[in-house]
Amino acid sequence: MSIIPAKLMDDEPAHRWREPSRSAATRRPSEKPNAAARPILVSPDDQREILCESELEAKAALILMARPDCKHLREQPAPIRYVDHEGIERRHTFDFLMVLWSGVRLAIVVKPVLIAERRALSALVRLMAAQMDPRFASGILLMTDLMMSRATVANARLIHDAKRLPDPRLDHAVREVVATLNGATTIISIIRAAGLYGHDQAFYAVAPAIGRGTIAPVKKELITPDTLVARVRNKEAR
Repeated sequence: MSIIPAKLMDDEPAHRWREPSRSAATRRPSEKPNAAARPILVSPDDQREILCESELEAKAALILMARPDCKHLREQPAPIRYVDHEGIERRHTFDFLMVLWSGVRLAIVVKPVLIAERRALSALVRLMAAQMDPRFASGILLMTDLMMSRATVANARLIHDAKRLPDPRLDHAVREVVATLNGATTIISIIRAAGLYGHDQAFYAVAPAIGRGTIAPVKKELITPDTLVARVRNKEAR
């Protein structure tokens, strides 16, 4: 009996499962049986696990990774030291550290708005920022659930999933159409112009262009095939 070796065919769809690399977090979420859900995402830029300690953190991670200016996102970076309002030295581990394409580094704090207000986290964040080594981060961003509407999260998940498993051929077809845009048009119009109408991954093929910032929705709303988008001028494609 002859054995036929397995290999990926040239025409195999790009949308297939790929094993991610392990998380680079400095500490791992609790794995106790009674612990809350611990979502795991995969970073599209380096195919790495991102371990989240709550659903709110997972939503924040999706939103951050969907930003066109986000180059890299790392969860649970090395802790920093600071002196609190009472003069006591403390350690703090941020939920995320985001590196922008510009080179700017931002430390991220994620908390429900009720907890943030009760603990006066805005004042604490300002205190930590004033003492933070700029080589670690140049600023701190406090994210609450008020910044995470259902549409914002859904759009971020769409962009994340599309960037996670791209199809180079479809992406190329969309890039060619986007490069010729003048004014606003609908996503379905881009799909038609790219010759992808009827393709089951056509909608996902346009989402990465939004994630790269080469096109942007005209209005802040749930992204659908009928969403109006416009080309972002003076944007260097990635």
